[in-house]
Amino acid sequence: MSARILIIEDDHTVNQLLCEKLSHLGYQISSAADGQRGVELAIADYYDLILLDIMMPEKDGFQVLSELRQHHQTPVLILTALGGEQERIQGFKTGADDYLIKPFNMVELHLRVEAILRRTKPELFPHYGNSGQPFFAFNQQQASVCITGPRCDAEITLTLLEYDLLKVLADHAGQVLNKAFLYQNVLLREFSRYDRTLDMHISKLRKKLSLEGVPITTIKTVRGQGYCLDTSGL
Repeated sequence: MSARILIIEDDHTVNQLLCEKLSHLGYQISSAADGQRGVELAIADYYDLILLDIMMPEKDGFQVLSELRQHHQTPVLILTALGGEQERIQGFKTGADDYLIKPFNMVELHLRVEAILRRTKPELFPHYGNSGQPFFAFNQQQASVCITGPRCDAEITLTLLEYDLLKVLADHAGQVLNKAFLYQNVLLREFSRYDRTLDMHISKLRKKLSLEGVPITTIKTVRGQGYCLDTSGL
C-alpha cells in the first residue's frame, strides 16, 4: 500500500518535477495546476497528503486550505516562495502541517513527506512498530518517550528540545540526517560548522537513553554527514 498524494502547483515545471520524483519513490500522485481545480479534487477524493503552493490563479493556497479544512483534515505541506514570518503564521493558523520554502532540496522534501505520513498514517509503514521491532511512543504533552523492543523497555523524560530531536530522528530511523537539516527543523536556526550546540544536545540525549538501558550507539554519528537513529540494538 502506498500513500496517495495530491500536488496543487501552478508552475508547470515544478508540478511535473514533483509528480515524476514522488511517483518514482512509489507514491500515487494526482495533480492540479490551479487553486480552484485543486480544492475540487481535494474535497471530492481521499488523499493521504496534499502538497500545496500559495501563489496560484483562481484561488490562492490559503483559500484552498481554508475551504479544505471545512471538509477534511488531510495533512497539508505548503511549498512556497513566500518565506516571511507572517505567511508562515497564516499557513499554520489556516491548518497547514508543515511549511517548506522554495527553492528546496528534493531529499528534504521527501524527508518531510515521510515524516508527516509516519505520524498520520503509520499503517503505511508496516515495518515500523510491528511485533519484534522497536517501537517509539511519543508523548508530546509530557515530553517523554516509551521505547519498546526485543532487548529494551524504557520510559524516558526529556527536555522539549531533546524530545523534538529524538522525534525527528525516530521519524527517519535508519536515515542519515545532516546537521543543516537538524538545525533548521529542531534548533530552528541556520547551521554553522563552528556551532557545537547540536553535538551537545546529542551527547545529553545519548546519556539519558543509556541511563535507561538504551545502547549509546542507538544514535550514530556519521562522520562528515550527520546523525542516524539505528534501532537494530533495541
